[in-house]
Formats: sequence, C-alpha cells, structure tokens
Amino acid sequence: MKITPLMVFLIAGLGLFSCSDDRASPTTSYTTAEAFLESEGFVGTILVKKNGVDTLRKGFGFANKELPLPNGINTRYRVGSLSKTLTALAIVQLKNSGEISDYDTPVSEFIPDYPGGEKITIRHLLTHRSGIPEFFNGVDHHHTFSPLELVNLSKNSPLEFEPGEKYSYSNSNYILLGYLIELLSGQSYTEFLSRNILEPLGMDATTYGSSEILDSGHATGYKGAQQAEPAKYIDMSIPYSAGALSSNLADLEVWSESFAKELLVSTADKKDIFIDDGYGFGWVTTSVAGKKVITQSGGIYGFSALIIIFPEENSLIIGLTNLEGEQANLKRMAAIIAENEF
Repeated sequence: MKITPLMVFLIAGLGLFSCSDDRASPTTSYTTAEAFLESEGFVGTILVKKNGVDTLRKGFGFANKELPLPNGINTRYRVGSLSKTLTALAIVQLKNSGEISDYDTPVSEFIPDYPGGEKITIRHLLTHRSGIPEFFNGVDHHHTFSPLELVNLSKNSPLEFEPGEKYSYSNSNYILLGYLIELLSGQSYTEFLSRNILEPLGMDATTYGSSEILDSGHATGYKGAQQAEPAKYIDMSIPYSAGALSSNLADLEVWSESFAKELLVSTADKKDIFIDDGYGFGWVTTSVAGKKVITQSGGIYGFSALIIIFPEENSLIIGLTNLEGEQANLKRMAAIIAENEF
C-alpha cells in the first residue's frame, strides 16, 4: 500500500503529540476494517461511518484483563484532550451569551493580576498561541488541586514567546479557560458542561472522570499493549478542563455530528471553531488530498483517543483505547482504514 497524503497528515498529527511508534509503516494487505484491526491487535472500541452509515462499530480486546471483561461498544474511556473540544465550545457559548465580548478580549479583563494578561487574549488560549508554558511537568499526581491552584502553577512562569507569535501546544491554555468558565458563569466546570452541552445533546455517558475507576462499565487503563501493567495513578483534578472527561463511542458520535447539524453552534461559530488550516478552537482542520479533515486526539495515563471527521463526505472515525501512548498508532490505523473505506 502506498503512503498517501492523508496517512502522512494523520501520522504526523501536525506535531501535536510526540508519541513514537515502531508500528508506523502501513499494512500491505487490507480486506475489511474489522480484519485489519484484528490483525493489528487493536484494543479498544472503534466506529467507522461512511456517508452516515456504519461500516464498523465494535469493541476489541479487554476493558479489564484481570476479570476478564471485554471492551464493548458502550465501554467508557478517559478521552484526554478530546475534553478540550468541549471546553472550547463552552467558551464559545459564553461569548455568545455576552459574558465574553470578543475572542480578542485580553485575559486581564477577567483576571487583572495575571502576568502579561493584557497581551494574552481568549483567542490565544483557544488556539495555543499564548506563550504560557506547560503546567503539567513536575506536578505531584497524587495531589488534589483546585482550578485556581492549577492556574497558579504556570501563572508566574515567564512566557515562552510573545502572545500570538506562534503556535505551541500547552495544556495550561485550557486550564485557564476552564477557570474562566467557572469565573464567568458562577458554575463549576462540570455543572456548566452538563447544563449547556451534555444534557442538551443527551450525552449521558460523558462525565468528569474519577481518580479511581470503580465503574464496571469504564475500561481500566494499561501502560502496554499486552495489558500486563496498569497505568500510573493521576488525581483527576489535575487534567481538569484540558483532559479530565470520560466518554464512550455513542456520546462522541453525537458530539462529532452535532456541528454539522448545528445543534449547539451557528454557521458563524463554526468559522471560528474550525479555521481553514491548523489548530482552531479545540480542533485541527486541514485539507488533505482534496478532502477536508477535522481531527483531535487525546492521551492520558492508560488511555488514548481519536476523532476524525470528514465533513464533506459525512464520514467519521472514532477510536478509543485503554492503552497508553497510542495516539500515533490510532492515527496510523485510522489513516489506513480511511484510505480503504472512504
């Protein structure tokens, strides 16, 4: 199989993740998506839709290998940075309700003492162009943090570049956005998402993740493909609005398709959220081999996730796995499936 532009784009992931993967060469034979994933030893749950119709919706491998409990189409997973797509829409909603006058409003309007806040705008935060350094490095993963404490972890660190100068992925941007959601709405992050996004869309399986996974319907996270070692512990207050949500295939399907149906957004909103090329508001948009592609991936200890939307073809791939560091591999497999199925 030849390496196509779509494969190159998805495997590279626009540099959003630095995961290395020794399985990055494409498979040479392909019959069906299910057979391909079986041959790859895929662990998780996947949805492939072409022209709005299911090509594949199935769970593979174990949600909990010790019990053992298989992954099914309703299994819930931590979704990491897919959470950012919901956080971004919450900000759009606050802008539309007048709590934020403009995406180019500086952070200092809401947090007067934020260093450099007069130069950092809401748009800079949404698009990872603020220069605020990554807060996550060196954090005690067993400590419980309040949203303000998370903001303060990077608040007084020097900016890595002048706001707006360039793109640099930093979870700190979306931590600050989560705090602003609470500050401006008077609700907790969880409450705002539930009332304004999850409940209106009927996304009943999507919740803020718990630090201990006790729900039998939620997959257990593992470090390696053999599921021999459980994932490291992380207090789920830490990923917060940058990556703390858990969800399942059906909810993420509703979420992914809600934009085309304009259930919670307008046509004007979509122009802000999905920029022509690059990282917009929580999503990456580009054109590959003549196809418009919208994508976002996520990773957190024990879990990896991926959404790829082909809006002009009404096609969709969602991959969820309870294996750590699989973003690059999910992209590789999704690219091969897309090239053969769409």
